[in-house]
Amino acid sequence: MNDLIIIKDLTFCYDKEYIFSRFNLNIKENSWVTLVGPNGSGKSTLIKILLGLYKFDGYISICQKILNTENLREIRSKIGVVFENPDNCFVAETVMDEIAFSLENLEIPKKEIKKRIIEVANLLRITNILEKNPHALSGGQKQLVALASALALEPKILILDEALTKIDNQDKMRILEIIKQLHHEKKMTIVNATHDIEEAVYGDDIIVIDKGKIVLKGPKELVLKEEKIFRELGLGLPFMASLSLKLQYYNLIDKMILDMDELVNVLWK
Repeated sequence: MNDLIIIKDLTFCYDKEYIFSRFNLNIKENSWVTLVGPNGSGKSTLIKILLGLYKFDGYISICQKILNTENLREIRSKIGVVFENPDNCFVAETVMDEIAFSLENLEIPKKEIKKRIIEVANLLRITNILEKNPHALSGGQKQLVALASALALEPKILILDEALTKIDNQDKMRILEIIKQLHHEKKMTIVNATHDIEEAVYGDDIIVIDKGKIVLKGPKELVLKEEKIFRELGLGLPFMASLSLKLQYYNLIDKMILDMDELVNVLWK
């Protein structure tokens, strides 16, 4: 797989304080990377830099284009993004028009726009709110509308920045399964910055950031073995990772298993 996002020697200073100093990271095409770290670690700042919202020193390329003013519009056309508080991003008076807005800017035909809106609304189960004003919705519904707008773009890269914080756990798991399905079917690259460590089990790789530096990076099954480092950073482990480590300690399983059905099958053999 090719590197879809390349970050070299990223240096970024905010209010005379260095958030990143010569930071390096590559994210491969069709991967699902979960960024985790304590508050103030730099996760959200990194996302904003990738979206061209902050000026920086260093080199960043996204989809084989250098991140600069000249290429910014083209790069953003390949990215769908969902923030924790999407209110500031809403521009239309109905959810349907909100989802259509970015598609219209890309000059997608009206028939195709309507098709995509129906598909994504059915997928996320928001058909009942399509005629409502997005500003009048609950926090969780607003996040679903923002996600619908991002997915309707059929982006090359989907960036989530604490994007599911206001959705209850049952719905969150359903949404993550939907994203997982799209990740595989449409070869969509996912970058998920989250403080909810449970979300990490849905991705491929985990990157743990603290104070603008990468502390851990690799496949989730390997990274989640480092329980001591997670504890030192004030982070817990996902329930399934913690359970797997305990079962390994008692020699009941011989590897980390993050899927409950798989774990049950192994234990019942």
